[in-house]
Amino acid sequence: MNLNQIQYWPIVLIGFLVFIFLQFKLEKSFFKLIRTYWFYKRSTFSYISSLFLMIGMGGLLFSLLDLRGPEEKIKTEIPRDRTIILIDTSASMLAEDVKPSRLQKASLIAKHFARKAAGHQLSIVAFAEIQKKIVPFTNDLDLIDARLDSLKMLRNQYGSSALSLAIQESIQYFQETGGEARGNILVLTDGEETAEGIDLKVPKEIHVALVGVGTKQGGRIPLDDGRGFRYGYKKEKGRDIITSLNEVFFKQVASDIPSAKYWMANSYSLPSEEIIDFFNGEKEKTKDTQDMVVKPVLMEWILIPALLSLVISYLFKSFKIFTLSLFFLCFLLPVYANEETPKLSPELVSKLDELQKGKLDRIQKVKLADDLLKAGAKEESLALFKENLSHEIDSQLPAEAYLNYGTALLEKGDVQDGLDIYKKLGSKLDQSNNSLKLKEMMDKNVVSFFQKEEQKKKNKSEGKSKEDQKDKDNKQSGDQNQKDQSQSGKSENQKQNQKKNDQENNQNQDKKEDQKDKEKEKDKDPQEDEKKQENEKSGERKNLPPQKVPAKLKQLMSDDRQLQMKMIENGTKDLNRRKSRKSKDW
Repeated sequence: MNLNQIQYWPIVLIGFLVFIFLQFKLEKSFFKLIRTYWFYKRSTFSYISSLFLMIGMGGLLFSLLDLRGPEEKIKTEIPRDRTIILIDTSASMLAEDVKPSRLQKASLIAKHFARKAAGHQLSIVAFAEIQKKIVPFTNDLDLIDARLDSLKMLRNQYGSSALSLAIQESIQYFQETGGEARGNILVLTDGEETAEGIDLKVPKEIHVALVGVGTKQGGRIPLDDGRGFRYGYKKEKGRDIITSLNEVFFKQVASDIPSAKYWMANSYSLPSEEIIDFFNGEKEKTKDTQDMVVKPVLMEWILIPALLSLVISYLFKSFKIFTLSLFFLCFLLPVYANEETPKLSPELVSKLDELQKGKLDRIQKVKLADDLLKAGAKEESLALFKENLSHEIDSQLPAEAYLNYGTALLEKGDVQDGLDIYKKLGSKLDQSNNSLKLKEMMDKNVVSFFQKEEQKKKNKSEGKSKEDQKDKDNKQSGDQNQKDQSQSGKSENQKQNQKKNDQENNQNQDKKEDQKDKEKEKDKDPQEDEKKQENEKSGERKNLPPQKVPAKLKQLMSDDRQLQMKMIENGTKDLNRRKSRKSKDW
């Protein structure tokens, strides 16, 4: 064993000696003051606490020298699992049927996958009619996040999809970087028909996972200018283009590739873990072995005993306070342990699985939201309501769904939105028995909501009034005691003698207090002065201006994002100038 930082041992030794000197001096002056004015001697617990404190601080300082064991030769395995993430940046990915947009949703899925894919070398490729490699193979999450953020403001309004070409170039990229076509490809797209048709030739060693981003109902393609202002929607033959999620496309691609699987992404969950399990289950990871010489770190041999010594020092110093707090914890912890989260039935769990796989239609999703609200999962229920119900009443959906939607908004605290849903639903109802029942339920819900709010306000005002009444009672009882004492039967001689004795005692006490104040000012605890100086220094540090390094990094990241956006947009525009107007450009 040896110390890896042995050259610093004089500094550590001097620091330890200075600490012992200051600790001894401060304790001596402190306990001298206690014995002089409060007549208390230093206890045995205090001596033991100081001893363990010195041992603990000495161990912490000594651990800074980095204790290491003898050199050892070991063989390590380095995984070679590589994954390319293909993100569709065509015009159809600008649709906002998935909030905030399909492209931003795809960027979020890519970030989530990158954090879950430990041990993977990741590469990010943006594709439309052309491909742009925005991140080479790396495991730097900061670089991946910065480049994915550059896609958020991308407005590729005239680009169609060329998935077949993107996959073939990814296979070639595997061969160029690793010498063989082996790895994983994750495709994030909406499944719109490709610009050149589907012609996939993928070897068995490459495993493809496809994630559909969008909804079956679809949405319009917005057109924004360079400043972010919207001036319309993309049209074809004078009509707005409605782009929707094409599940048939994913089934066809999955059947054409030897090792492929697809998922439908929605706002409820992200399939990152399932995709990783698919990649890991399809093959064994290739690994390289490498010899390394290491010195085992043995710092814990010193650090753990030092920390235990500090804990023992604290326990001996505040033994009474520690036992009192432990007593309260033993009685309070069981109360918080009784709180439980809502449990879902097996039927709801199975429906949630079907929702994740994209097997539920709109009406079934609304019914699932009602069931989740009844089961107590209010946040999940409200998320499904917002995704499948708009603020405009749809006559094809049951009116009870909008009633439950408004009730969930009121319970969450969104009063204005909940009342708007109730108002619009009431205007659509007729005079049938079912409609009258729904109106009656809405009125009851609104009345009960405002009654609860008024009750909360009353409870707060009653609590304040009770505190004020207690203060008045305490003042009145104090005044009454003073009157009783003044009316006690004492003779005039006794009163005069008592006044003289009180005056003499007051004078003696004033003299003693003056002497104590003077001595305290002379013998102030140096620890308080040091604390004041440290507080003043920390206050000055807080007032210092922020460092300039983070601002430069932010500027570099912003310039990088704008550069990536311009390169992708310009490449697509140049390609579209050479295409015929009859071809599909979304």
